[in-house]
Amino acid sequence: MKNFLASLQLRKDNPTLLMAQFRALSSQIPILYILLVINALAVAITHLKSAPLWLSLYIPVALSVVCVFRLCWWEIRGKENITAERAYRLMKVTISGAGILTVAFGSWSIALYQYGDASQQGQIAYFLVVTGISCIFCLMHLPMAAAMTTVITFSAMIATFMFSGNPVFVATAVSGLFLILPFLRVINSYFQNFVGLVQLTEELKQKQEEAEELNLVNSRNALQDQLTGLANRRSFFLSLDERLQKNPSMPPVIGIIDLDGFKPVNDVFGHAAGDLVLKETARRFTVLVGEEGMVSRLGGDEFGIIFPCSMTRQAIADLGQALCATVRNPYEIPDGSVCVFGSCGIVYPEAGSYTAEDLYEKADFALYQVKSKRSSGVEFFSADHEKILTQRHLIELELQANDFASEMKLDYQPIVELQSGRVVAYEALARWDSARFGRISPSAFIPAAERTAVIGRMTRILFAQALEALAIMPRHLRLSFNLSARDICDHETSMALLAMITRSGLDPRRIEFEITETALLSDFDTADRVITMLRAAGISIALDDFGTGFSSLSHIHRLAFDKLKIDKGFVMNFDRDARCMNITRSVANLCQNLGIASVAEGVESEAIAEGLKAIGVRLAQGYYFSRPLPLELAMDYAARCEAKAAARDSLSA
Repeated sequence: MKNFLASLQLRKDNPTLLMAQFRALSSQIPILYILLVINALAVAITHLKSAPLWLSLYIPVALSVVCVFRLCWWEIRGKENITAERAYRLMKVTISGAGILTVAFGSWSIALYQYGDASQQGQIAYFLVVTGISCIFCLMHLPMAAAMTTVITFSAMIATFMFSGNPVFVATAVSGLFLILPFLRVINSYFQNFVGLVQLTEELKQKQEEAEELNLVNSRNALQDQLTGLANRRSFFLSLDERLQKNPSMPPVIGIIDLDGFKPVNDVFGHAAGDLVLKETARRFTVLVGEEGMVSRLGGDEFGIIFPCSMTRQAIADLGQALCATVRNPYEIPDGSVCVFGSCGIVYPEAGSYTAEDLYEKADFALYQVKSKRSSGVEFFSADHEKILTQRHLIELELQANDFASEMKLDYQPIVELQSGRVVAYEALARWDSARFGRISPSAFIPAAERTAVIGRMTRILFAQALEALAIMPRHLRLSFNLSARDICDHETSMALLAMITRSGLDPRRIEFEITETALLSDFDTADRVITMLRAAGISIALDDFGTGFSSLSHIHRLAFDKLKIDKGFVMNFDRDARCMNITRSVANLCQNLGIASVAEGVESEAIAEGLKAIGVRLAQGYYFSRPLPLELAMDYAARCEAKAAARDSLSA
């Protein structure tokens, strides 16, 4: 019984349930008062002539006035937004009021019972049973009030009819006696179901809120870079599309910035340090660009800028320089501080029709032009760039649509031993004589082949020609072949090259693959595995353009190269620039200390050749010796050099 009564109590610690009870009562209580007023007045009217006026008129009218007052209150105040605490107090009052009104109406009806005839007494029975039960159902959401009404109503009915002497009323009283407990169980069961429904509704609402929050987080994550908090690549392009659609006649000015020297920070200090650099860069860029513009992280160390539309070309140029300058300020990391540099490509489009991809491509191409000059700074996309970009598109289309195999060939540039003057190897250099465009520079078609993913096929075509040439060369000559960044990071291509060497029957020790440090930077781990596999097969590996990368010494240490090729930018100025001479001498000494060969590229005079020989450079190539030649002419040149060297040897003997 104690547990039963506890289950009917108001739960002050459950505000959600209190509010649900109050809302349900607000719609049911008015019906209760309407039923009471109508049925009470109906009973009063039928007893006007048989009962005293105070009992048949005054009391029911007074009770009806109270009910009408409460009905108006619930209609007006019950619709207001109230707190759970106030709802608790109001329902406590309602419980007390239900008990008082039940006793009042019950006492009044019992008092009338003795004045009427059998029909009027039947009406009293109807009033007690039907009206009482109706009120009970109206109070089901307030179980304590409903239980109190049940007990009082049925008790009054039983007390009145049990001793009436009327068999029908006595039977009704007996039935009522056995109905009290089921009614109480129904009230409790209904309320517990109501509580469960409220809890379920609350849980569903909570899950819906969690789902909405998750969707919001996912939407934010889909448009936000998680490391820096900036807009991500997708958000950058969506914003560009939106601005282009909103005002197509005034396309936005965008810039692409990347950090030069960022990868060594990751390699030397770890990715945590790299993350700190990226987050600090994002903060610096955001401060400079302001709220009118947009800063995005496009991926890796590349950032996209949408400049404020109100800025002039000069103001944008100044801001671009400021962005590059702020990157040059040191970055504090746990192990000290690091420095990087920034390069920026900007497209300032004239009025016209553009897509977001068009603008990005132009800005990215301007950035590429800055980086190709190996200098940090800002460059605007220009009409000259447009011509180059158009040519690039045409070359890419030609590579994809045309069978270039028949138009590709190799020229061979001799690599000479400075001490003896003999040719010891050739570097195979790709040439493309297009039927449509004529001679296309390797600096144009090699990157295009990488972008269009035909570089692997091109490499295999050219390497097949190189193997055929090597097969007819004297056995003491070696052949050097260049691999692109995609080749050295593509396990399938490297396996195909090994298979071609095996089928050719040539000695792998006569073959040397040249790779650039840029290729290593794109995916060092994969390049490391491929190089290890090639060297295990007996193939030599040379690092091309040495001195132009960021961390060559660590790469030399980890990959154990067989040869270093000194970049021609140092060699060509060897006799005019003391710094170039010192750098070249340092590389030559490094190679001697490591026991590997050094090759000087770009030798264009006898003075440079002699100077290189004097500082210990062993091998050289360049126009002073020979331009790249077709195979037959290259072999003739080697034969002439061999004859001269033999003549010198015989004279010295």
